[in-house]
Amino acid sequence: MTPQLKTLSQQQVKTANSQNWLLSGIRLWGLVTLTLHLAASRLPEETSWSLWPYTFLPPWLGWTLALLAGTLIIPAVSQTILTGLHQLWKRYTLRITPSNLWLPASRFVPKNIGVRQAWFTLAALLSGLLFWLARLRHLSWGDSYLLSIALSYPDLELRVIYNWQAPFTVFLHQRLWQFIADPLLGWPVEYVYASVSILCGMIFVVVLLAFMTRLGRTPVETAILTGLILTAGSMQLFFGYVENYTVVSLALLITLFLAWQAIQGEIQPIWPVLGLSITNALHPSTVFLWPGMWFLSRLCRQRGYVSGFKSKIQNPKSKIVSWALQTTLPPLLIGGSVLLLMESGGHGLSALVGVDRPGGGDGIWFVPIFETTTQWQQYTMFSAAHLLDWGNVHYLISPFGIPLIVMTLVAVRRFGLTIFDTQVDKDYAYFLGLTAGMYLLLTWLWNPDYGGRKDWDLFAPSAFVYTVLAGYLLVRALPDRQKLGQGGAFIMAVSLLHTAAWIFTNMHNLPRE
Repeated sequence: MTPQLKTLSQQQVKTANSQNWLLSGIRLWGLVTLTLHLAASRLPEETSWSLWPYTFLPPWLGWTLALLAGTLIIPAVSQTILTGLHQLWKRYTLRITPSNLWLPASRFVPKNIGVRQAWFTLAALLSGLLFWLARLRHLSWGDSYLLSIALSYPDLELRVIYNWQAPFTVFLHQRLWQFIADPLLGWPVEYVYASVSILCGMIFVVVLLAFMTRLGRTPVETAILTGLILTAGSMQLFFGYVENYTVVSLALLITLFLAWQAIQGEIQPIWPVLGLSITNALHPSTVFLWPGMWFLSRLCRQRGYVSGFKSKIQNPKSKIVSWALQTTLPPLLIGGSVLLLMESGGHGLSALVGVDRPGGGDGIWFVPIFETTTQWQQYTMFSAAHLLDWGNVHYLISPFGIPLIVMTLVAVRRFGLTIFDTQVDKDYAYFLGLTAGMYLLLTWLWNPDYGGRKDWDLFAPSAFVYTVLAGYLLVRALPDRQKLGQGGAFIMAVSLLHTAAWIFTNMHNLPRE
């Protein structure tokens, strides 16, 4: 055997071993997740509240669904199901075209729409129906109840229109209620929030499909990337959720998509920068994501993707000035518009440093390190209670997100893998990693006034960022399509079971206190 063939053989063996190791890790974590759900009723609720929704299912149903999901670790079972789904897909996608898309709403689809866009439209309509039928039926999380009262309070002096904690989001919902929903439909504020939640969810599905078809290199990769997000617990935000985290979640996904296009050189970096700036105005917690955007912008400049001012000769100085303006102008303009909006409503800088200061009830931003000093501090930074709450939050909003990232990175390090074919793919991984890392750091440091359980929604948008990263790493660390399909099917089945129980509970029951 020649040295070249010997090296190739060694590389193939190393890749095969790494894939087997990663697939085993996925199956083990999935089985642990199923076991924990089945044991939820025997675990202390205060330390394992991310599992409690499963206790609302009838025991026979919970066991049946868990066993069905568990059978997907058997290669023959998962492969049979995947083959059947593939055959159905081939059979019916060839028959469904924009001209014969069978939907009552199909007349609203433009005649020149493509097959892919027709499927996206169909997915959005079906998801909207699901979001509505399985919508949340209570106001017990975070500030939901307070928002439903404050935005429509009879006393105009006390009515909330301008709010620094979610400037554009609160203003949008209040004006929709005051000028459209209340006079025309007689709706209360919570109906406005629920409707916007569902509409954002439908747009989210379309954007996600468009994004994942670009991020995935094959249909299998696209399906798994899409499934990982759609089965995450954070999808609860789009099931008629009454809070300020639905529009910002949609904006986050759009920003990630724009960042992908910018790093490919397809668009200028001003667009993802603008996306994040608007996202900040929707909810300021996302300000912590700027390190990732600065990194992306710098990469675009280094790769020569930034165009100078329109002229016959685009000199380097012109490109540098253009890059500086693209990076700084959007946040300045959006930030200025927020300030102008707030000042026009008499709720400007004085409110920002006063009654509406960041940090919630006590104005304290971060979890205390040594001791709690106010009623709004639930635990100290390195206490077991904080660790348990943080773990429960992320387990609830994405049971496979962080574990997949950890397992994939360990496999890459252990087997010395090279999982990215191009520098551009690696650059986007670095961007996602830095952005997800900053968001996870925020969820660890930030002090949730009501504790992790009541304020789970404050951190829920982070799952959309780090779960995209988890899928992006996974599909490249499992190049074998059959193994990727088997592992991905098992992940999606278990994650769907977890999230479905969470949504089912909020459809029918008030959360336990």
